[in-house]
Amino acid sequence: MSDIQLPLVSIVTPTFNQADFLRDTLESVLAQDYPNIEYLVIDDGSTDATPEILAEYTGQVEWESQANMGQTPTINNGWERSHGDIITWLNSDDTFLPGAVSTAVNYLQEHPDIDIVFGDSLFTAADGSPLERSKSLTEFSYPEFVAKCHNPIPQPSAFIRRSVMEDVGLLDPSYYYFMDWDFWLRAGVDHKIAYFSELLSTYRLHEASKTVAQAVKAAPELEYMYRRFFALPNLRDEIRRLERDAMVNMFFTSGGYYIQGGNRKAARRMAIKAVQTHPGAICRPDVAHKFLYCFLGGRPLYHRSKSVYYRAREILSDS
Repeated sequence: MSDIQLPLVSIVTPTFNQADFLRDTLESVLAQDYPNIEYLVIDDGSTDATPEILAEYTGQVEWESQANMGQTPTINNGWERSHGDIITWLNSDDTFLPGAVSTAVNYLQEHPDIDIVFGDSLFTAADGSPLERSKSLTEFSYPEFVAKCHNPIPQPSAFIRRSVMEDVGLLDPSYYYFMDWDFWLRAGVDHKIAYFSELLSTYRLHEASKTVAQAVKAAPELEYMYRRFFALPNLRDEIRRLERDAMVNMFFTSGGYYIQGGNRKAARRMAIKAVQTHPGAICRPDVAHKFLYCFLGGRPLYHRSKSVYYRAREILSDS
């Protein structure tokens, strides 16, 4: 198949004051063996050496600087300007592994019914040294994704058909932390998402990354996201029936964020809201375990209670 016949893949990199990591990101895209890539890098008003670094890549990548808008509007700006049949974004502290783009494109070409595909990501420290691989799945279940309130999709390893964006819209700029999670939720209503066990990217964890910073601020956004999702008019009955369990798990997940951020009072409040949403669920060992975590997470009594939970789970699984 000629390069012209291969689908165009548009990659958008938003960057803001990440000069320390930017070269790694740029080089990882330029090193891809897939021949039909449109690469747009948008500097969102950086005040560090980002513009100078990008100037060195003039002619190799298409880039521009703009007044600061924020990450999500910057990605949307790039997506609106792009022309690719397949789109994604790669943050300026993450990288593609060799062959990532061609591997994802091959999968989508072999599975025309799939509209979003994602693989695994390698979590790294700030200096790029490997930490661990993202948790592998046997498969991706959209109903389970909704109900468990857990996002298993490592964003830099996800590739999206343009038709999805044209159908569900751009990333929602009202989200600061969960714009990708919200997009997967909205997209999965009418579009099939699939997982394959290919390692496609690195995902850098450092002090400034949203994944480790300001966890306590993420919790209210999660509740807002789930309430908006279940207000969508086009949800299938199969998904709408999951609302109660999903909201219970959302409150517990929010409580976990509050624990990480050191706000135990708010975590306890989330646990109470979870039980109020579905009082009978507290009899389930998994729910009781989450409830205790929100009240006692990090304390010795919680660690002792974990052994009780695992024993109860074994008894129930054997019965």
